[in-house]
Amino acid sequence: MIEGTEIVASTGVVATGPAEAARVGALLYENGGNAFDAAAAACLACTVIEPQAVDLGGYVAAGVVLDGKKGRLWSIDANSIGPMAAREDMFEVMPPEPGKLGINEIEYNCSVRGDVNIYGPLAVGVPGFVAGVGAMHDRWGRLPWPDVVGGARELVAHGLNDSQIRASYEIKREPMARYGAAWNRADLARTLARLADAGWRDFYTGEIGRAICDCVASRGGILTCEDMAAFAPRITEPIAGHYRGAAIYTAIAPNGGFSVLDALGELGQEPPRGVDTIEYWEQTAQALQRMWRRRLGSTVAGTTPHGTIHVAAADREGNLVSMTISQGGLFGSCLAVPGTGIILAHGMCRFDPHPGLENSPGPGKRPLNNVCPLIVRLPDRDIAIGARGGRRIVSVAVQFVQRIVDHGATARTAAAAPRIHMLTGEPLEISANFDPALRDRLAALGHHITVPNEVAGAAHGAEIVKSLGGLRAGGNTWAAGF
Repeated sequence: MIEGTEIVASTGVVATGPAEAARVGALLYENGGNAFDAAAAACLACTVIEPQAVDLGGYVAAGVVLDGKKGRLWSIDANSIGPMAAREDMFEVMPPEPGKLGINEIEYNCSVRGDVNIYGPLAVGVPGFVAGVGAMHDRWGRLPWPDVVGGARELVAHGLNDSQIRASYEIKREPMARYGAAWNRADLARTLARLADAGWRDFYTGEIGRAICDCVASRGGILTCEDMAAFAPRITEPIAGHYRGAAIYTAIAPNGGFSVLDALGELGQEPPRGVDTIEYWEQTAQALQRMWRRRLGSTVAGTTPHGTIHVAAADREGNLVSMTISQGGLFGSCLAVPGTGIILAHGMCRFDPHPGLENSPGPGKRPLNNVCPLIVRLPDRDIAIGARGGRRIVSVAVQFVQRIVDHGATARTAAAAPRIHMLTGEPLEISANFDPALRDRLAALGHHITVPNEVAGAAHGAEIVKSLGGLRAGGNTWAAGF
């Protein structure tokens, strides 16, 4: 196996956040699997290693894939859906609580009584993660489903270092104590065994699904077994756009990629500029601001950190996968399903809790989210890339395409490059690796500059490099392949 932050291989590659998950995916190439097998296995492994970022109960798996055999691209939309009992006024909305920095206050400029749209049973919509991964494997995978689940099962069996999970738990200590007391990671082994033997649909219509519905109902939630059984991911044509002759593909709305194409459409009308020029950054900042105004309207809102992971895979048969998976915020709803090892995501908090809006809660509605899986097609290479990081994902995904198309970046160098993020107004966020001279010049133009811990999070990509006759993968953390 070849491993590193950027690798070149001939059979297959996979890149993602946890190194163990990249290895789990890559091992399937050795057993005759393809990129879809590898990506599915890596996604499932991520739920074992980083359940704070994505769990089997994750609210979304959104992807765009290239079927190498047919040369056709597809969107996979397994976004959460509001239960049929959801209604637009189901949450009691109040003015923002002074000094509070939660999702409602930062993103929706309000408070919700009890934060019940964020934590607990009312925050749970139909979880989309398992269906997205399972449907992708059904459609394009080669190896048997139990083989795909096997890597995650081995991780549980061998035990893991939970230090990163414990750090996230400390951040969410109060809601986890309130809703996660029955959570036991040992139960996850039985759930994965059931998922492998009975198939992924058991999560929605079988023993696992019934356990989820019984848990939510017993705690006062509105998710039903009928809601679960009716859920199906949408596999359709992707949304497509162009940037300076490159074809850009992303998952359908309400996933976030349509806004990436919006900003690129504007930036593509201007000549390319060097990344060491103030004109490049000012042009990008203004385009992002206008894009966010079109996306959010007049909302004055900020950005919160989120638990999300991106998985990218490619193989020598020309298959390419770009898949973003998410729990929402850390540990999602913090509601643990007794006896399963599952923590349910909070898909309902991706709806704006105010009634009367396009993104208000509703029965059967899919909420607006920020995941932006991308495939960029150039004459000499095809690149799958994406990132974690809430609203910031949309902004940095625009910059990934600029770096790749205008400046020849690999997935790894695009992920590691300086970044900015700007919503409908100031401040202008810049990454810690930003050139101080350019930072000062942006400030001189009147921007209020801030440097958060990160401008979006780890990004990963996989490439089919026609000039090399091989594959390349990399990102901020790890890639593996054969």
